[in-house]
Amino acid sequence: MRLAAITLAVATVLVAGGCNRLGGGGDAGKAASLDFDKPVSGEITSRSGINYNDGSHHQLYQIKLEDKQLVGLKLTGSLSGSIAVFNNGSLVASSNTGYEREGDVSLAFRANGGGTYQVAVNANGSTDYGPYRLRAEKLVPYDGKPLAGSGEIVDMLAGGSQDYTLQVDKAGLYEIRLVSDVFDPVLKLSGQGVDAENDDGGDSTNSRLTLSLKPGKYTLTARGLGDGVSGMFTLSANRIELPGNLVERDGTALPKSGSVYTMLDNDGRRRFLLTLDRPADVRLDAISSQVDTVLRVVGGDVELTDDDGGSGTNSRLEETLPAGHYTVDVSSLNNGAGMVEVRVQVEGASADGAAASAARAAADAAAAVADDAAAAVEAASR
Repeated sequence: MRLAAITLAVATVLVAGGCNRLGGGGDAGKAASLDFDKPVSGEITSRSGINYNDGSHHQLYQIKLEDKQLVGLKLTGSLSGSIAVFNNGSLVASSNTGYEREGDVSLAFRANGGGTYQVAVNANGSTDYGPYRLRAEKLVPYDGKPLAGSGEIVDMLAGGSQDYTLQVDKAGLYEIRLVSDVFDPVLKLSGQGVDAENDDGGDSTNSRLTLSLKPGKYTLTARGLGDGVSGMFTLSANRIELPGNLVERDGTALPKSGSVYTMLDNDGRRRFLLTLDRPADVRLDAISSQVDTVLRVVGGDVELTDDDGGSGTNSRLEETLPAGHYTVDVSSLNNGAGMVEVRVQVEGASADGAAASAARAAADAAAAVADDAAAAVEAASR
């Protein structure tokens, strides 16, 4: 009777913190060994250990760690589950269930003492079962050196925010990324009069900044969206070679055929001029892997706009335009900064296109005459 009471007391302590707490005080003695770089396969079934807080099931492993050792765990397979790590009955780390991502589950943590740790693979709910594969690896800690121009840092976020130094020796355009599989990263850069921040500017929920930087030291701040976020991430910087036909001023004339490049700053906008000596079939593309582009053409009675008319988030406008002067406005959705290629193709107007253009011009002229006549009648009646 006393043994049962002790077992129940241990289980009560373990379930107090949530679904990563385990039931059954005797599980640790039955735990299979988990070694670095030697994946183990298993399956959660109705016969697996039970978590007393919600009726879900778990499987335990044990792994020997040194004090302060940095460890990465990865759970793959069809099981809908999570990972929790214990040391002498105390929770050390658990996968972030508040950050929803499809696919594999990852967890990184630092050992808070040498010894044998328990690793629990938990099903997310009482009806979740299935096979899985668990892998442990030694992670190399960040050595504290600054990023020098181009390179990357792999480190672990331990709640709050962490600062890193970027040393720029050569002026130019730099792309800085903060990538994580286990939390939603937020990236900030400050220094040399520059202050910029980004969340979700990269693929998925990752962050990206594309900035023109001069030589000097900058501070890169990495944090997660939300409170108490932790996990592994990669912070990288890369200097981008600029094309020779880079346009840096508004009002630059576009070629009749070919392409130019422009760097959209934090205002996210660049204006070009397009002149047509005669009606023409015009195709304009704004292409970028860094921003979601928007195209706008204004001139005479013409006003055209497109977002995502090209492939992906690129923009495209195709129209037969009458002769005249046009402003081509290239911008990015949400005023993002990044490199954009503007492609231009101008051809002699087809018969149908020229007829349509002439018809539009005639209709516009007729409308203008009608407006003038109406204004004259109104003035005469006063």
